[in-house]
Amino acid sequence: MKEHDGVSGSRGRGARDNPPAQTRGPARLLERVYQVGIILKGVDGLIELLSGLALWLAPTILRAILAPVLRTESDDAGLRVLIAHAAGRLDETLARGSSFFVIFFLLSHGIVKLVLVYCLLKEYLWVYPYALAVLGLFAVYQIVVLVQRPSVALVLLAILDIVIILLVWREWRSLARARPQRT
Repeated sequence: MKEHDGVSGSRGRGARDNPPAQTRGPARLLERVYQVGIILKGVDGLIELLSGLALWLAPTILRAILAPVLRTESDDAGLRVLIAHAAGRLDETLARGSSFFVIFFLLSHGIVKLVLVYCLLKEYLWVYPYALAVLGLFAVYQIVVLVQRPSVALVLLAILDIVIILLVWREWRSLARARPQRT
């Protein structure tokens, strides 16, 4: 099993693969939900990064691919919002802005999310406060967009983000308790 310094590195596989009997139930489920949520954030970050690169290097390709889907009937508004979010938030709010802003937004969001996901999966204890701050800012931005353009899809995405923030906080507490304190 790996030695831990409380600052960086993983807890070692044994800590998660053979949990004590009291952590096999709900705590184990929350651990899995946390991992899936973080991986989904990573996928979201990768999609944003790739969308930003596509808009920067070949802007017409991504727009041509998404145009038919985003122009569906109005009763599919929730689906359109989900697709726009997954494709790097290419909704009309961002598309009306300058190309530079959209590209910068997608690239920076994608890179930040991928770095955070990597550090969280590696269980670098020092990154958790930064991750909570960044994820909190992303959630605030999403709530602002939700207030401006309400939709069921955005409500669901905001709830998912808040749940992920709570799970990151829970994981941070759990890791901090499990690691010996430095003196």
